[in-house]
Amino acid sequence: MAIKLIATDLNGTLLHGDQSYNRDLLQQTLTALAARDIKLVLSSGNQYDHLKQLFAGMTADNLVMVAENGASIFSQDQQLFDGSLSAAQLKQFVTVDRHQSVFDGAYLILVGAKGSYTEVGAPQALIDAAKKFYDNLQQVSDLAQVDDQIKKISVSTQPEQAAQLVTELNTRFDGRLKAHDSGYGVVDVVNAGVGKLPAVQWLMQRWQVAPTEVMAFGDGDNDVPLLRFAAHSYAMVNADASVQAVAAHVTAWDNEHDGVLKTIQSQLLR
Repeated sequence: MAIKLIATDLNGTLLHGDQSYNRDLLQQTLTALAARDIKLVLSSGNQYDHLKQLFAGMTADNLVMVAENGASIFSQDQQLFDGSLSAAQLKQFVTVDRHQSVFDGAYLILVGAKGSYTEVGAPQALIDAAKKFYDNLQQVSDLAQVDDQIKKISVSTQPEQAAQLVTELNTRFDGRLKAHDSGYGVVDVVNAGVGKLPAVQWLMQRWQVAPTEVMAFGDGDNDVPLLRFAAHSYAMVNADASVQAVAAHVTAWDNEHDGVLKTIQSQLLR
């Protein structure tokens, strides 16, 4: 099997439920992949600073981080791609879009280069949950006053309403922005053309990698485009049946038992 690039989701995939992972096995895997000139791409909706802290101490030139659902790509702490919203896009969203009825009952977090921001009055449960994924979370009186380079807008809603919200938002945005269902009742709004699959395709072009040379892992709806695209795709055994149905394979181990790393070891590094 000729693989040049492995892309994996994090929450529910590479990471355990408490956001831990098998550090020794990851380092061992990275070293073995580097010897074979294979890149490992960690793809997540999480903020880059959070990923940087989460994987601090991992020594590997072949480790790449795709953050904010594809809005940022970093390698060795150097930004390769920036898909931030423009000032005009952000102004349109915070002054016009967010006041439409489609956002009734939803809570917003602007995720930026320097921090993340939600309005005063957000439920404490949301604040506590968001702090697990976004660093430097600040409560502000008005999102329109935020001065930062915004990578994505996180919209928290009820899990059963997320798919419908994605459909409604993408109809309303009409190509200006793109909404992705990130699971767990979170919808990420990013720049048009930004996403996990576009980020991997951007890297493939940079490194001259063919779809037949890509291995991918995921567990959620926002992983489906990548799982459909990659020739060697694996849905996690803990993923919903609808996600497993689009992948070429299903892992033998779940995320709590290092399913991604064990699959890479068994398929590529034996």
